[in-house]
Amino acid sequence: MKILILGANGLLGTHLSKYLKKKHKVITCGRNKKVDIKLKKFDQKSISFLLNNTSPQIIINLIALTNVDECEKKPSMAKKINKNIVKNIVFAIKKIRSMNKIFFIHLSTDQVYSGKGPHNENMTNPINIYGKTKLEGEKVIDIANSCIIRTNFIGKSLTKDKKSLTDWIHSSLINKQKINTYNNIKFSPLSINSLCKYINLIIRKKVCGTFNIGSKKGITKSKLANIFAEYLKLDTSSIKEINYTKKYSIAKRPLDMRLNSSFFEKKINIKTKNTLSEIKLIIKDYI
Repeated sequence: MKILILGANGLLGTHLSKYLKKKHKVITCGRNKKVDIKLKKFDQKSISFLLNNTSPQIIINLIALTNVDECEKKPSMAKKINKNIVKNIVFAIKKIRSMNKIFFIHLSTDQVYSGKGPHNENMTNPINIYGKTKLEGEKVIDIANSCIIRTNFIGKSLTKDKKSLTDWIHSSLINKQKINTYNNIKFSPLSINSLCKYINLIIRKKVCGTFNIGSKKGITKSKLANIFAEYLKLDTSSIKEINYTKKYSIAKRPLDMRLNSSFFEKKINIKTKNTLSEIKLIIKDYI
């Protein structure tokens, strides 16, 4: 398969590119030098030119403004990146659809949900600009040959300027810095490697639709930090467990982002792992 990854220099993109290159022909695209193709902007003309010159069979879109508070401060930028770029990609795909039937994979987020989880795919109710613009981006994907993934992931970054949640926990504890972790925020994180494997399965089976893909049971942010630290035999005394309230951030955060992944499991005929197993999968990368 010839795969074009847009936003390939991000936290997931660097891992996914490396993983898929073992199995497919991969073309990476982003805004820095560490990609095959560098684009300054992702307007309709630029993306159409890119697709016509690379002729991919699969497009994976990882482009996003993921800083939740930044989205809240700059809603027009959030809309431009999280919605309008997706619209431009879809426009470009439709233009060359007769020449090359492209399968489109789009990465979304668990922040399209709020309220009590675990959430099914029809339970969307975003409460911040990030979640709202990511959901708007999903809604402009009006092509049948596509897959939308709602997820959250943990693991070690391959780039210095892109840090994950577990990178932050690890470096803070190593440097004896006090950190606040939230008792009342729950989510269903996957290891980056598991997410890469699931994306490869989607590519192989051409699975279409919108899917939650997360770990079973879920966990609080505080518990994840403590379990992660204990596995690595790090001192947990600098971890302060608190309840999240709006005063700790600019954007309002959903308290329960746990995902029900049963629809994906049935569709692709697999069983996702529990959250503890996913945490264990990333430990070796920090030793």
